Amino acid sequence: MKLQVITQKRLQKTMLLFFLFFALSIVKAQQSIWKIDPSHSKINFGISYFKIGEIKGNFDKYEGAFISDNENFENTSVNISIETASINTNQKARDKHLKTKDFFDAETHPKITFESTSMSKVLEKEYKLKGNFTMTGITKPIELKAIYKGSFLHPRYKKKVAIFKINGTIFRKDFKVGTNYPPAKLALGNNVVLDAEIHLTKQ
Repeated sequence: MKLQVITQKRLQKTMLLFFLFFALSIVKAQQSIWKIDPSHSKINFGISYFKIGEIKGNFDKYEGAFISDNENFENTSVNISIETASINTNQKARDKHLKTKDFFDAETHPKITFESTSMSKVLEKEYKLKGNFTMTGITKPIELKAIYKGSFLHPRYKKKVAIFKINGTIFRKDFKVGTNYPPAKLALGNNVVLDAEIHLTKQ
């Protein structure tokens, strides 16, 4: 009798594990992976220069993906990895200096990353994107605004493409960018305005 009870319990446990595995498999199968297309995307930034001017730039090399439960992009996780040395402000001497220890220290910290913790819809096509931003080896939580511009089926590649505009403000002093370079205190503002257009291709 005891053996029968044990056998039944083992069977119940096995069935429970099977159904849990099956349910997780369905959820995983329903997830959509949208990879960033760097050939069409842009990650731009701007920072004030002596309070009346502005230095604008972008990063040329990056990768990442949006992993979503549905095409409404609710319950979406976002990860982006940027090559620090790909910074481009359209002035070679300045870019070379920005890669040094005075600013980004690209050799020691070759990657700038963002990993989302939540993406919640606030309007029909507007989302609040929260996550951990890492730059110069320092990680801080940030909040960005993501606006869904829409999607289309690419006529040549037959893949679905979605486009987001993402913007927000990053405080360079939080990440010690330029804080050890005295001229930056006078010349540069603290607020770095991020303005990105992200093209995603559904896998």
